[in-house]
Amino acid sequence: MKRAALFPIALLAACANAPAPQRGPVAPLPPAPRPAVVAAAVAAAQPATAPAELMFVLRIANPQRTWANAAQILPSSLFVFAAGSTEPTSVLERAVGSALAGVVDLARPLDVAFLGTTGARAVASLSVAEQDVPRLADRFVLKELGEHPGLLRVERAHDADPDEEAPPWVCAFDPGERRDGARLLCGEDVEDIEAAAAYLVQVVAREPLDTDARIEIPERLLRKAMEETGNASEAGDDDGRSGALGKALGEGFLRDIERMSVDLTWGPADVEVGLTLRFAGRRSPLTLAFVPAAAPDAAPPPAFFRLPADTAVAFHTQGASRAELTPLREAIAGALRDDMLEDRYDAPRLERFLDRLDDLAFTGGPLVVGAGANGAAAAKALAAYQGDKRAPRAQKTARLALKGWMLAAVEEPAQTWITGVQELLRLGEELDELKTGAAAGSAARAAGKPGGAPKDGGAGKRDEDKQRTTPVIARAPAALPAGTLHVELRSKPLTKDAPPAHTTHLYIVPAGQRTWLGLSEDDAALVDRLRVAVEPGRDDRTLGAAPGADALRQRGTLAGGLFSMAGLALLAANGDTPEALDKVVEDFAKLAALPARGEIAIPFAVASEVLGSGAARLDVRVRLTRAAIQDAIALLAR
Repeated sequence: MKRAALFPIALLAACANAPAPQRGPVAPLPPAPRPAVVAAAVAAAQPATAPAELMFVLRIANPQRTWANAAQILPSSLFVFAAGSTEPTSVLERAVGSALAGVVDLARPLDVAFLGTTGARAVASLSVAEQDVPRLADRFVLKELGEHPGLLRVERAHDADPDEEAPPWVCAFDPGERRDGARLLCGEDVEDIEAAAAYLVQVVAREPLDTDARIEIPERLLRKAMEETGNASEAGDDDGRSGALGKALGEGFLRDIERMSVDLTWGPADVEVGLTLRFAGRRSPLTLAFVPAAAPDAAPPPAFFRLPADTAVAFHTQGASRAELTPLREAIAGALRDDMLEDRYDAPRLERFLDRLDDLAFTGGPLVVGAGANGAAAAKALAAYQGDKRAPRAQKTARLALKGWMLAAVEEPAQTWITGVQELLRLGEELDELKTGAAAGSAARAAGKPGGAPKDGGAGKRDEDKQRTTPVIARAPAALPAGTLHVELRSKPLTKDAPPAHTTHLYIVPAGQRTWLGLSEDDAALVDRLRVAVEPGRDDRTLGAAPGADALRQRGTLAGGLFSMAGLALLAANGDTPEALDKVVEDFAKLAALPARGEIAIPFAVASEVLGSGAARLDVRVRLTRAAIQDAIALLAR
């Protein structure tokens, strides 16, 4: 792509802190007569349609302010490389020439259509300054395009030097229906302008723009993504009924999506990034589950603010209703049943197992989840590991230090969960014993027969299993409330590349009508965090007492929470092998070199609305501070 085409792309980089200019009241202008030289556009009998090759549309409410924001937040060398200059007018002049750049109002909206399979061809629709509209014929030689009445191609400026090199972009004026609606459409090819002009002027420009910048992705591109995803899934390995279900659910969710957009809104100290999905309907089980009918004044569940203050990733949701979750619950149960029957599990006991699971899974209502890890301890253990990579003890310590903890809370009595989990463990053990016995009998009957060995390898072990995990009910520590259930999940390796032997602790803790669940290999750390969640005397160590907690109390949301880049990296770290530990060391070194070390907390909120027509909308909003943006840019630049 030529450098001139980078102008709209550079504007897309807007994210920062520049305050919006203050404007005084503007008196409405009376409709102005159309210039005699400009013929009125012929009203289209049908609304203009999107160009066949449209990939997406970028809209910017105030390009001048956006440019200033981008210049503040991006490193100057990177900004100049991407845009070619620190001045937007200079870039525009190189693209269209100084005469045309002089009639563009960069304080008013700019719309750009990106065309082609990669979006490499762009057509920009720029606002023409009102005071220049009556003088366009005096300043430029204009030629009406025969097949597009009202669209006037700019041949040259009247005072242009005949020997002056033509700018890389060609342009045409569309005067619009009002003087303040005149647009200058420019691109590298006049055919692209002809293809996109009517859509940009008659459709895009008329839609309200309530954010500073927005990218709109058409339905056609979403359909293409769905097809490519489906083709990739077909080319992959067969994952049984569960794999087929995952593919079907994903495709159904994409089919429900009608439009998608990403937008930016900047304030005095941060930037809000939004993702909006508009659904034509809620036919897919995933759409019903993820886009429920949420109460407009709902508050975050109180349990969310009982999470420990050192939670690295926190999430809460009002949750869908049980009725909205039923199609998803039944689909997952059906796929699990088919896969387990194919693996020759006992059918009657499997039905009882799935019935019990149905009492606990996807029951609807609020859910809170939080996870964290001790970053300082992990850094210390990794440093010791680097000092002596061959020491098994250093490797074991580093691996354990990377294993964080996870808490979850549901607004249901704990006894329901304790009884349900105990019965699931019992039924699961019976299923495994019956399958092991059946496999052993099959192996005995096959003895002496060529090729008669059971296909699952005997003793119930599948070929892809790397470890065997045995659940054991253990004594709960006295520090937790009476009635707490403690389960130890003891894992042993079956292959050389499996994780080392380890024990994961599961706790189910009663807290009135609320149930807390905890999971971690680090028993002491997990018990400590559970005590923070359930004991009122530890309020000062909760998320509700942490700085900035008020920003998380937004009402009227379906879901919300916070995360940080360092927190995500810590929770995703895998220390099961020396190679994995080396990768963690490398990733952590990159984070440590960032301006804020990736430790800035990033809040997010999700709103859901079900419309009367059956359509629905989901809005995800993420708030980024200047420090978080600079960390992200520095990480991407590495």
